[in-house]
Amino acid sequence: MSLRRFGGLRVRLILLMTLALLPLGIIASLQTLRVVDDARTVNRETLSKLTIAAASDQRNLVQRAIGASSGLGAMVHGMDLDSCRRAMRNFIRNSPQYDYAAFISVEGSASCNSGDAQALIDQDAEAMQDRVARGTVDVSLHQSGGRLVLGVHVPVRDQTGILGFMTVLLPQQTHPASEGERDLILTAVTRSGEPFLVSAPDVEQAVSLPANLGFEGLSALSGQTFVSTDQSGELRLFAVTASVADSYLVVGSWPQEALVDNGSWLNAAMPVVFALLMWATGMIVAYLGLNRMVIRHLAALRSAMRQFALGQRDGPDLVLDGAPDEFQDAQRAFNRMTLIVTEADAQRVRDLKDKEVLLREVHHRVKNNLQMIASIMNLQARSAVSAETRGVLSSLQRRVRGLAMLHQSLYAEADSTQVNARDLINAVASDSVAFLSMGDLTIEKDLASVALYPDQAVPLSMWVAEALTNALKYVGRDVDGKAFISMVLDCDKEGNMTVKIENSIGTPVVSSQPEKPGDDTGGGKLGTTLMLAFSRQLGGEASTHESDTRYTRLLRFKVFGFDPDANLEMPKGDETDDAGSR
Repeated sequence: MSLRRFGGLRVRLILLMTLALLPLGIIASLQTLRVVDDARTVNRETLSKLTIAAASDQRNLVQRAIGASSGLGAMVHGMDLDSCRRAMRNFIRNSPQYDYAAFISVEGSASCNSGDAQALIDQDAEAMQDRVARGTVDVSLHQSGGRLVLGVHVPVRDQTGILGFMTVLLPQQTHPASEGERDLILTAVTRSGEPFLVSAPDVEQAVSLPANLGFEGLSALSGQTFVSTDQSGELRLFAVTASVADSYLVVGSWPQEALVDNGSWLNAAMPVVFALLMWATGMIVAYLGLNRMVIRHLAALRSAMRQFALGQRDGPDLVLDGAPDEFQDAQRAFNRMTLIVTEADAQRVRDLKDKEVLLREVHHRVKNNLQMIASIMNLQARSAVSAETRGVLSSLQRRVRGLAMLHQSLYAEADSTQVNARDLINAVASDSVAFLSMGDLTIEKDLASVALYPDQAVPLSMWVAEALTNALKYVGRDVDGKAFISMVLDCDKEGNMTVKIENSIGTPVVSSQPEKPGDDTGGGKLGTTLMLAFSRQLGGEASTHESDTRYTRLLRFKVFGFDPDANLEMPKGDETDDAGSR
């Protein structure tokens, strides 16, 4: 099969390495699966054998106890109570491996006993009925003198049926596992579901049984091995074997990490290690063979591209020494690209500089023209005879001056596209109070720094100018004799801006202040109409609040990006507000 259809060198190299290593990988995987499966089978068989072998001591102990109980039952049958008690005491005295012996009738009476009052025997009527119903040997778990003891109960019969059970108690001893039984935990379970530890690596270790499996469930799995979680949630391998007369079960378990021993894992990993070594050898050969012709030239080209992408435009041209024809073509293409991009970047910088100069010049000339118009209005106001005319011209002059300050801010900003609302409002406030003589008037400011585009900065500055003019016109001294104007500008993380202008109410500060809004003849309704129009241009909501001591104007709107189609049209003459001058 020809490799010409597979494109570049890297694709061909990957294809050849894959074809070379694929058979080895398949063989290694199959061998690994087989080795692991064999190891699991061996471990299951080993656990089953170890469980049966390790439980033999416990089984022999219980078998001897069953034989002793059977002999005692045959001996005490027909004895009077005193003789029976002496026989029991003699048996315990001569058999130190047992703690207690007693004949328990089907009614639960244990009057014939060895006399150990500390021994605890389950004489529950329901348990006795269950033993009588089964009629077989039973093993139970008890506490005696602060230690665990096993109770072996053997039925005593005559021609009429079961008379009772001959019971002996023997101490339960837990032995550490031998060297061949590493990590093996042996746990016995009685028919009543009581577990006790038979053998473990650590004698202080807890019992280990499959979760959610009682005696019946374990009995159904007798002679089998299976993987399950124990009561603590640990995954373990379990094996179950029955004891003498099925009176209890012995469960052996290994932890998950002991399912496959180190030797088996090493043998299973050898094919994989071999395949990895073959792959590493192929990579080394490929690197040494291609390094001189390919890799070093790719590294040089990549380094030049990274430096160029980071902005290093003044470096020397790329030179690939001894490169094949393909890399020579790439070198020439890269050098041509860098030349074209560098010239384009330089032209773009020049264009941006020219645009910035022109934009600044526009703002500067608009600001000068507006200031000239304001000066002409000032000259006209001085020559006006009517006070009403002078007031109208003064109001218009103030508004034109506000627009001029906006263009001054745009001219002063570094990027010439946005205005800092804090600086703009400060400029409006300074211009509004520049020609007033109010020595006892306090102006409080809490202004956040917020960048606005002109389509929002213009109506905001005009709204602030109108609201501040209104506040200066009606400011008064409160009951404490203080006169103040508060200006607050706040903006949250979502871009919701709040502007608040508040003035004190009381004894007028301005001598010409009207007594009430309706007495103002200085065009107050026009100012209110303008503020309403500016709030609409901002897409916001304006409101007023008045109390006995202060008057507040609020403006809330959402800060948005530049909109070239924004409507900055001034309101028509018929848009009036019934709120009066305030």
